[in-house]
Amino acid sequence: MNYLAPIQGFTDYVYRKSYSEVFPGIDKFFIPYISVKNNEILKKYEKEILPQNNLQKIVIPQVLAKNENELLFLSKILDDFGYKEINLNLGCPYPMVTNREKGAGLLPHPEKIKRIIAHFFEKSNLKLSVKVRAGLNSSKEIESIIPVFNEFPLTEIIFHPRIAKQLYKGEIFDSAFEFALKNLKHKLVYNGDIFSLNEYNMRSQQFPETKNWMLGRGVLMNPFLPEEINQISFSADEKIERLKKFHQIIFEGYSKIMDNPGNVINKMTQFWSYFSCNFPNQKKVFKGIKKSRNTATYAQETQKAFLSLYKN
Repeated sequence: MNYLAPIQGFTDYVYRKSYSEVFPGIDKFFIPYISVKNNEILKKYEKEILPQNNLQKIVIPQVLAKNENELLFLSKILDDFGYKEINLNLGCPYPMVTNREKGAGLLPHPEKIKRIIAHFFEKSNLKLSVKVRAGLNSSKEIESIIPVFNEFPLTEIIFHPRIAKQLYKGEIFDSAFEFALKNLKHKLVYNGDIFSLNEYNMRSQQFPETKNWMLGRGVLMNPFLPEEINQISFSADEKIERLKKFHQIIFEGYSKIMDNPGNVINKMTQFWSYFSCNFPNQKKVFKGIKKSRNTATYAQETQKAFLSLYKN
């Protein structure tokens, strides 16, 4: 199975809805994390979790919590919205999160993780999965956390085998993933640096026991990647038409929810930071998009970008 990673600022409900209308290769969608502030969730998170904004077959909201009370608070809200399962974020690597002992900041504290999860299963009827890193400062930290996971009926563990200090660059700790494969009692999902079919093939040969894969930036760069993994073929012309359709749907989606055209262009520029990878002259295409200051120039630049596909 292919999962779409929860990436803050990118895989929001507009992106997920637009993607699922054009590309069939994702089996499970994850909502980027929601968290607690002043004993409530922010309005922007409410739009993300509304059932009408999440009509895909399987959608799992992710939560970011520093203690058992925050996790239970969030789980009750999501239960009220009709969700049956949530995902606990133990992997967010950014210092503004980890310094508050959230996300990967909890990884040096297995006893605290145990207390949080135990309280959840005592008080909530929801299912729980976990997205985790190898550690905050050391890839050995996972070895103290896996015994904690094994005490509870978690649905699955999604594992990014890097430490938080690396953010999204540098060495993948294969030994940490291998340790998890040997010692976890739960279904294990691989996450991290699958940007192409070749990289997927390499990882699937390296870890043949693994049948579930979470894809993040690889999908943002190449929305066809899940289909390529599933060995679904398509013509060059079909690829162009689907890219155009995807762009149009997502542009219309953001245009409906944003309060002015400038914000729409800013959001679409962020989208093109990855989407431009689908074009042979990627840097030139993205440079033109970034220079767009209004919808007219943006339309001109996108038209030029898509015309360039027909010339190759």
